[in-house]
Amino acid sequence: MVSLSKSEYEILALLWSENRGLTAVEINELVKDKSWKDTSIHLILNSMLDKGIVIVDGMVRSGRTYSRVFKAATTPEEYSLMQVKQNTSFAKDKNSAMANLFVSLIDSDEVNIETINKIEALIKKKKEGL
Repeated sequence: MVSLSKSEYEILALLWSENRGLTAVEINELVKDKSWKDTSIHLILNSMLDKGIVIVDGMVRSGRTYSRVFKAATTPEEYSLMQVKQNTSFAKDKNSAMANLFVSLIDSDEVNIETINKIEALIKKKKEGL
């Protein structure tokens, strides 16, 4: 997966939060304090299409013309996983890189017991599958 600009990530986050397809006009209206000009939205969305970050999920009539409806191509979880894989792809020892990542995440003050229990269950399930 390629890296995203600030504008692209803002749009992607909006598509995730709305959980539905949006037109360029709707995106411009819904994003508060956007980092782009209204006229740039089509360039940004076309870039996101080229990167495979969004897909066209249909067309809607808007006045006398039709507008494309854009939808996120991945879930937030899938995107996060792609980012982790991309950031550890350079490591010679991938297992060590993944272990270091988990240690860093678990050492965070933001991890609660519920998250730890979920991680333990996932690890147990993975071990049983090996």
